[in-house]
Amino acid sequence: MARFSKDSDRLNYTVVQEGKEYQQRLTKRSQVLFSNLMNLLPSTYISTVCGPNYSIELKAVATELARVEMSLEDVYFDTDFFSTRSEFLYSIVGYLVFLDGKLPTTSFDDEGFREFLLNVIEIYFQGSVPKSLQEAVQLLIPSGVSITENYLLARIANSGYDISDQFGFQVTVDSTSSGFPTDVFSLNKDIKLLLDILRPAHTLFSVRYLFRDPYDPNSGAGVLDSTRFRMANYWYEDFRVFPKGLKGRDRLGVKVNIKVTAEDHSEDF
Repeated sequence: MARFSKDSDRLNYTVVQEGKEYQQRLTKRSQVLFSNLMNLLPSTYISTVCGPNYSIELKAVATELARVEMSLEDVYFDTDFFSTRSEFLYSIVGYLVFLDGKLPTTSFDDEGFREFLLNVIEIYFQGSVPKSLQEAVQLLIPSGVSITENYLLARIANSGYDISDQFGFQVTVDSTSSGFPTDVFSLNKDIKLLLDILRPAHTLFSVRYLFRDPYDPNSGAGVLDSTRFRMANYWYEDFRVFPKGLKGRDRLGVKVNIKVTAEDHSEDF
């Protein structure tokens, strides 16, 4: 087997140098080295089996050389971002963008974490532009993310922004499409961690979550252009009811019905 060549049959790429698969690879590699060492001996050494002392010693040397060679092979492949072993993903890839061992809180598996780190590096080299910032937040929130620069809002009348807000931007998350996060504080911390390595150093930002209520008037028919009103006057009810006699008449008397005709009530309305 050629040195530093990718073994397509290999399944275990961890740092643990043990197990059945590792022993099979070690035996296969050491046998090749043992044969090469035996071929270097003079013709007086004619043994083809591991019996004499020199063959046993060469077998031991071949085994240790194979172990070292396999370790060097793993280290060589770790330098490639796409083949780095899981145990070294941060030390090989993550250190390029994240500082002091700080990483966002994610639920990715090994391959998902590798893809996340590679996406961060790709976004980083796109520059500190709104598109890059939006793509970075979308690594944590896949949908409903938009970036709005304050200097654009300052051009809108009565927006509440002016020239002093020009070095800021808003990260808006539409919770209707993405759903409200279960732990908004941890998510905000992770978003800040990403944006701090991507945004221009002189800018400030805020994260806000937008809620929308569905509105479907008249079952999709839209708003009907019509009005409706109702008028009432409690004075009218006073004339229809006869509690304890008519107002101002027979208040202390026998309280019998009195027929009233031609009485002017025009000033009561």
